[in-house]
Amino acid sequence: MMRTILGAVAAFVLTTGVALADDCVLEAEAPVMPDPKTATAEDRAATIAAIKEYQAVLGEYRECVTLISDNEELEIDVRKQALKDFNASVESETKVVKAWQKFSKAYDKANK
Repeated sequence: MMRTILGAVAAFVLTTGVALADDCVLEAEAPVMPDPKTATAEDRAATIAAIKEYQAVLGEYRECVTLISDNEELEIDVRKQALKDFNASVESETKVVKAWQKFSKAYDKANK
């Protein structure tokens, strides 16, 4: 479904030369890490899957905002906002990875 949305946005941008950062919607929330002291192996595996899914959605979102930020026919403010949105998604992913690393270390320690 996300690929369909990206295709539609790309087609719109290419045919009209107009798009807004609002056309790119990140419809996923960052996964929350379970309590490492009570998490099971299944919880850990589910968290890994949720992180991978989130990263895939972020990748598709970044493709969308990149189409906007790279489009020199758009107003500079629109392009700047798309770049800010891209950077915010990178920050969000970085926070998730750091949370995972913290969780994983604590999980390993709790399950020795």
